[in-house]
Amino acid sequence: MKRITNEEILDTVYDLADALGVRIDVLIERIVEEFGEQPYPVDGLPEEVVNELTAAREDKKARRADERIRREQESAREEIKRFREFFPEIKADDIPEAVWADVENGIPLCYAYALYITQENNATTRASEVNERNGLASLAAASDGVTEPVFTKEAVEKMSDSDVKRNYKSILRAMKSWRV
Repeated sequence: MKRITNEEILDTVYDLADALGVRIDVLIERIVEEFGEQPYPVDGLPEEVVNELTAAREDKKARRADERIRREQESAREEIKRFREFFPEIKADDIPEAVWADVENGIPLCYAYALYITQENNATTRASEVNERNGLASLAAASDGVTEPVFTKEAVEKMSDSDVKRNYKSILRAMKSWRV
């Protein structure tokens, strides 16, 4: 019986991958799925070939793991660089835990932080609007004939149409004290 060389084995594996129309790594994945994580079948193969195939398999796994780690590190460096471009004044310690949780869930750092800022600004704006409306309403309510609310030009500019309509007479009287 003729001894099979490593080159012949590799050529055969590449020929099988070509015949199936897949890359060599896809073929190997299919073989692993079919036979599990068991050692290669050794029937008829010399021990040195089996050892070489096993070593090649382990080497490939290690290279894939190293490559995946390298890509992840490169991606993280790029994301940090992009974050520093958009938010140069923000330090890592200043980033809230909610943002880091979003990053862990797959959202890029820049997007997660921008979303956080937008949500914070919206909440602040809403709170300011509510406070202003409540302040105007309390001024008008407190004016039950005893004293009349004094409206500033800025407060009137921020009023809704209904607030202006409700406080129209008081606004006209307050306008006399505005500096033009």
